[in-house]
Amino acid sequence: MDITIIQNLADQLDGHLERYQSLIDFLDRERKCLLSLDLEGLLLTSQHKEGLARNIQDSISRLTESISQTALMLGLDDDPAPTLAEVAALCPRPFDNRINDGAIKLARLKNVIARENEANRHFVEQSLNLINESLNVLTGADQLKGDGYRQDGSKDKGLKKALPTKLSKEV
Repeated sequence: MDITIIQNLADQLDGHLERYQSLIDFLDRERKCLLSLDLEGLLLTSQHKEGLARNIQDSISRLTESISQTALMLGLDDDPAPTLAEVAALCPRPFDNRINDGAIKLARLKNVIARENEANRHFVEQSLNLINESLNVLTGADQLKGDGYRQDGSKDKGLKKALPTKLSKEV
């Protein structure tokens, strides 16, 4: 049994976990920028997050290859691809616990990232809806009633296009 292959898998997994933790940090920064309307910070954070996402994609490829190599060495079939838990079950100590713990941490980090992404997406959607509603009030688009025609195709002379709403300082 070649321990260096197992060591490589454990190291790949540790690096992958670090990248996912960094992504969580960027998502947290992104939310702070959104809340404070820091557009420059948001742009910079988004650029860094995009680069990190590419690194994670590359890391997934390397980790998958390392899992396959380790699985073959341990006598596991690679079709379907074995899970980290299956590989860890056949690894010697201390690698079995290290790989199994890493698999558990990875699953948790993925869940946290999904929740953070959803929270940020929800915040952006709410902000855009608020802006859209504000624009509708300012332009009077919220007061337009239909397109000026009846169902039979004749012009509705009673329908008047509303003018933009004027706001006073008391509003």
